[in-house]
Amino acid sequence: MKRLLPSIILLLLQALTLRAATDIPADSAREVAIFITIGQSNADGSAMFCPELDSIARQWFESPANTRRLKIWYRSTQVRNLEANALGERARHVIDGAVTDAAPGWLDLWYRNENTSGRTAMNMIHGYGTYSTGSGTDCAQGRRGMEPQLGIDFASALPATDLYFIKLGVSGSQISTWANPDDDNNWNYFMTNIYRPAIADLTSRGLRPRLAGIWWMQGCADSSRPADYYEASLRRLVDRLETELGFAEPPIYIGTIPGPGESPANPAGSTDHSPNVRAAQQAVAADHPNVTLVDTAPFPMQYEQAFGGTIHFSHAGVNAIGHHLADLILANRSNWPTLNVTP
Repeated sequence: MKRLLPSIILLLLQALTLRAATDIPADSAREVAIFITIGQSNADGSAMFCPELDSIARQWFESPANTRRLKIWYRSTQVRNLEANALGERARHVIDGAVTDAAPGWLDLWYRNENTSGRTAMNMIHGYGTYSTGSGTDCAQGRRGMEPQLGIDFASALPATDLYFIKLGVSGSQISTWANPDDDNNWNYFMTNIYRPAIADLTSRGLRPRLAGIWWMQGCADSSRPADYYEASLRRLVDRLETELGFAEPPIYIGTIPGPGESPANPAGSTDHSPNVRAAQQAVAADHPNVTLVDTAPFPMQYEQAFGGTIHFSHAGVNAIGHHLADLILANRSNWPTLNVTP
């Protein structure tokens, strides 16, 4: 027995070390939920934070209701502007970031970023997360996304279930950078540097991912494109989501940005959004049973002097998106596909 004691103590210490390193409860279920967010700035979340709404979120994340089962994959990134890509577009490409707050890996969804610019990972951490001291109403800092509200609703409904967010929003990116083989930098970056490492980490710990949903929000950058161009591109993207992630019949939610006069709260909003894009989205959803269109017209937007218009959802707006997506994925819980092929 005396010989066994050192070995037992060593095993206990290793278990405690692993738990501290991953910061995941030791009783995590083998099956865990993941949620994917990709697209441009409205997918990323560009809401200028509202102190009142921020306080509500912070109170929840600091309360016992938060069992710390909400995680988001972190990797520092930034955007590079190209003069022209292979398609002749002035493309927006995601690349590795110049500022890093932490090594790539899982962070609590509630993550306070206190670097000087407040724009870690092109606000990929967004959620409750990307926050800079004194950001106030500065358009360049302190932005928010929909993930915190989705996470709060999810955890309130399923307190014993882990939810892992895998996210990459590339502001101003065209759909070609996600779906066209001639320039799919952003898709390749997402798969190589974010999605595959995140999934590999989960499976290496004996966890079995189930896909709660994919949120795709993009279109403004292609406002001048004809409907057939966007439709062909979106079909390629949906095909990639259905064949390359390792999930059969993935639930895909596509946000349609309201055009001028279509939003009851913001009739002048999204002046650059083309009806051709929405027509293409509708055509794809019509013959893809796994695709659900989300009408975002009822969700509040914000006026931004820097852009001279209303193109992004406000803090209340991204919270409304989070609420809506939580309702959708929770109602579809019995149909969440399980990872069956390692990507």
